[in-house]
Amino acid sequence: MKTKNQAQKRVLVALPAYNEEATIEQVVERVRQSLPKFDLLVVNDGSHDTTGKILKRLGVTTATHLCNLGYGRAIQTAIKYALRCDYDVLITLDADGQHYPEQVLSLYRADIERGWDMLIGSRYLRTHDYSQAPLGRRVGMQLFSFLVKAITGHRIYDTTSGLKVIQRTVFEPLTHWHFIDFHAEAIVYLLRLGYLVNEYPITAAERTQGQSMYSLISHLTYPLKTTLLLLLSVVQAGLTRRRMQS
Repeated sequence: MKTKNQAQKRVLVALPAYNEEATIEQVVERVRQSLPKFDLLVVNDGSHDTTGKILKRLGVTTATHLCNLGYGRAIQTAIKYALRCDYDVLITLDADGQHYPEQVLSLYRADIERGWDMLIGSRYLRTHDYSQAPLGRRVGMQLFSFLVKAITGHRIYDTTSGLKVIQRTVFEPLTHWHFIDFHAEAIVYLLRLGYLVNEYPITAAERTQGQSMYSLISHLTYPLKTTLLLLLSVVQAGLTRRRMQS
């Protein structure tokens, strides 16, 4: 069976958004300008600001959660939409303006050329330098990278990046478990299932608007939660493997 070439593939760009009224319009316009051949979906994850009204004014295809379900569930909504609408590739990026849509094509082409099931836009692949991140996040990112390596044998330097190219090969497996963060635990889950996950170097801007998911308390609780999720992802990968084989 022949595979689709790059020009034939149907690609969906998805932006999970929660209370991003300050940045969503600019990000949508930049995605439209940079990626005119790709379709766009915004997952409005229960925003209670004017994000929804802005998206309606812009005429953006939107999947709306009636309440805030979290980042992982927003990504899974995008995956289910891509699967149902027969897309070949899903590209996710953040709606807060930290990612540059202008870099997406390079990431996408690298993924197509190398045949990865999921390719992550990595801020740390080239330098391995986390020193610019706040201390709490720095320790967490180093810990997650080490744990992914210890569990899977594969080193991923930027486990928390929201910029990803996801191939249809993993759409269905990624609907078999309710992910919380869709970061390190999704990486471990796919690697344990035998899929190919890698990184590609990108740059990112600092968040200047909206509220980050990281707070003072989360710097303490997030590493503990993520460590537990990594262990659960190993168990879930085993369950999914048996389900797919039956």
